[in-house]
Amino acid sequence: MLAAAASGRALASGTPVPCATPGPAAPHRQPWRPGTGRTQRRQARHWQQQQQQRQERWHSGGGGGSAGGPAAARRCLTVCAAMKKGGSREKLPIFPLGMVALPAADVPLQIFEARYRVLFSTLMAGAKGIDEGLVNSEKPWCGTRQFGMAFYDQRNQGLASIGTLLEITEHANLDDGRLLVNNIGRQRFRIVDVVEEKPVLICEVEYIKDEEDDTADTEEARSLAAEVAQLFRSVVQLSVKLRETSVPSDITNPKQLDELSPRELSFWVGSLFAGSPYQQQALLEEETTIGRLKAEKELMSGTAKYLSAQAALQSAFKTTGGSSGSDPMPPPGGPD
Repeated sequence: MLAAAASGRALASGTPVPCATPGPAAPHRQPWRPGTGRTQRRQARHWQQQQQQRQERWHSGGGGGSAGGPAAARRCLTVCAAMKKGGSREKLPIFPLGMVALPAADVPLQIFEARYRVLFSTLMAGAKGIDEGLVNSEKPWCGTRQFGMAFYDQRNQGLASIGTLLEITEHANLDDGRLLVNNIGRQRFRIVDVVEEKPVLICEVEYIKDEEDDTADTEEARSLAAEVAQLFRSVVQLSVKLRETSVPSDITNPKQLDELSPRELSFWVGSLFAGSPYQQQALLEEETTIGRLKAEKELMSGTAKYLSAQAALQSAFKTTGGSSGSDPMPPPGGPD
C-alpha cells in the first residue's frame, strides 16, 4: 500500500476533487527563509560535531557498535496518539513541503534526504526495520512518531504560519535506502518562532484551540456536512461517468463521509482538492467548521454544475455521432 501511495495520495485514502472555481488569495505566511551566512555556518559546524560524537558513541565498541546505542534507542518511549491541549506550546520538527497536510487526512511521504532519514529514524526509534545508528536519542521527539508539516510556497519563498501535526502510522524500507512513510493529520498549530534552521527546521508551535469551536457541534454544521458529503458523491460519480470507467464503491462513497464528525469531515474533504495548495491552505486556516464547510459546498457545487454540463455535452455529441474534442475534466483552478 505504501509503495502505491509514494507517487501521491492513494485513491482509497481519498479521491482528488477537481476544482471548477478559482482559488482564494494566497494564505498568510511565516516570513521564514533558509538560513544563510554566519548563522548557517555555525549551525552546520554544530551539526557536524553532533554527528561525529554520535558515530563515536555507536562505534566505540568495534564493528558491532557499543551497548549504549541500542539501549539508548530503547529509552525513547513511543507516545500514544492524543490531542495536544489547545494553547499549549512545544518545539517540533517541521517538514516544509509544497503540499498541504490537513487533520483527519492521510499524508504519504517519501523520505530520501540523509538529514530527513535521521529525523524520521529518530521519530520511529524502536520500530521494526529502523536503523538504530541513525537515531538521535537526545531529541525530545525521539520515538514520538509525531512531527509538523507546513506548506512551503516556492513561488513566494515563504512558509505558511499554520500547519498540521502529523503522526506516523506505517512505514516501509526500500532497498535503495528510501523510507515510505504514511501519516495521519491530528491537529492544527501556529508557528510562533523558528528555533533552528539546520539540519532540519525546528519551530516553537502553539496548538490551535479547535476544541473551542462552538460551530462544530451544531445542527447547522451537521446539515452542511450532509450537503458536502452528498456533493462529494455527485462529483465523483459524474467524474467516473465522464471517464466511462468503473471504480469500487469505497471510492464513490468512502466511509469517511458517514463516520467523520462535521469538523473532521471539513478537514478531510479539504485534503482532496489536489493541485490547489492555496485553496487547501485557506481551508486549513479557516477558523470555524461552518466556514470550511460553506467554502467546500460552494466549491463543489460549482464543480458539480460544470461536470453536469460536460456530461450533457458529451451525451449530445454521442447522439449526433460527433466528438467534443475536449477534456471532460475542468482545468486546474476552474474554467475561464
